[in-house]
Amino acid sequence: MRFVCWHYDHWAYGSNDVIIDGHIIKGDKRRGKGLVPNPVMREDETVNNVCLADPIGGSASFCDTWVNILRV
Repeated sequence: MRFVCWHYDHWAYGSNDVIIDGHIIKGDKRRGKGLVPNPVMREDETVNNVCLADPIGGSASFCDTWVNILRV
């Protein structure tokens, strides 16, 4: 079992170059080396493209998704 810290890495958030007002702001590739669990979060089968939700807090139910990840 591997635990994934939800906020360790995200797509973008400074890992990719961006253009702001015509200037290139260089990304830091170290920020893109982690793992973001969004693609493997379990979806609510009654509502398309929505992850399971915590009925009390209203946020995404992070602890209810168990997955097997295989290296390809």
